[in-house]
Amino acid sequence: MMIACCIPMLVIAVILVATGVASPALLIVAVGCTLMMAMMMRGMSHGGGDGRS
Repeated sequence: MMIACCIPMLVIAVILVATGVASPALLIVAVGCTLMMAMMMRGMSHGGGDGRS
């Protein structure tokens, strides 16, 4: 569920880069943040939702 919170950030980053307001490095930061969130959720056994711990 927390990964869904990263989707608006990724969309805004893509829009800012596409319009030239931000540098492409912003996309790297946004994707890195999403991957870090996914790794943390997996480490806490909250990712996937398949019931296994």
